[in-house]
Amino acid sequence: MDKKIIEVDIAERISERGGEGFLIDLGDTLSINKNKRLLIRNGIAFILCKSGDSSIMVDEKEYSLYQNNVIVLPENHIIDINPTLLEQRCIIATTTDYILNMPSPIDTNIFNYSRYLSVIKVSDEKFEDLMSYYRFINKENKENDKYKSEIIHSIFYALILEIIGEYEKIFSTEDCEIKADNLSDRFFKLLTIHYKQYRSVQFYAEKLNLTPKYLSTAIKRITGRPILEWIHEAVLIDAKMLLRTTDLTVQQISEQLNFSSSSAFVQFFKKHTGTTPLSHSEHRFPSSITTRG
Repeated sequence: MDKKIIEVDIAERISERGGEGFLIDLGDTLSINKNKRLLIRNGIAFILCKSGDSSIMVDEKEYSLYQNNVIVLPENHIIDINPTLLEQRCIIATTTDYILNMPSPIDTNIFNYSRYLSVIKVSDEKFEDLMSYYRFINKENKENDKYKSEIIHSIFYALILEIIGEYEKIFSTEDCEIKADNLSDRFFKLLTIHYKQYRSVQFYAEKLNLTPKYLSTAIKRITGRPILEWIHEAVLIDAKMLLRTTDLTVQQISEQLNFSSSSAFVQFFKKHTGTTPLSHSEHRFPSSITTRG
């Protein structure tokens, strides 16, 4: 009998609790029993795993957890969490916009990396660094300080950069010799590398020596979402980041994301977001701080 899928809308939970883009210690929010599965919407969750003897499954990929694991749970993936993992409660969940609104450019590959590899192992020293950030955020979150939001935002940004740095060590070579245990694994690895240049199912199917129909059917079965949604989402996340955190023009962004023209990019963006790139860029940070080449 299939497990029931429970949707957890991170943005909605944060709003209910009066948060400002993030929530900390979400054991109750992410808690599910053995007959249910989790689907995160509108956000991403980070878990610092202090000890092993637990497990987690993202789509059809199972991870055995050990001491000093960092877990990044991406949105829109089907997740099975061992309840013992949540007892550690070193969990921070945040909306996608909270990350996109960081005060300086942040590499949005955190979203793509985590789709391919949701669990990474870090050194004892690095894990303690991450825990220091977590403790500081947790402590500051309980304070009534005038600049509480700004302080937490800055420390959380540093935490994200540290995690991205660990991912980049793993993805530092084009060949990236990480074992791809299943089809979705291999697809998301290719998507992480090629989403800026290639947006057709045909391209990814050829890379995997499959027919487009077979790949589309398999990804829909494994993840519950059409393959084109995954491809478009990867492009949109990067587009939103560039619009908010750089002073690049719409034309320059369309070229960077390999669209045939700026009008094609505008049509794509409006179709999938309901807004124009220009209206989205109204929330950007000052270019003197955020220019990204």
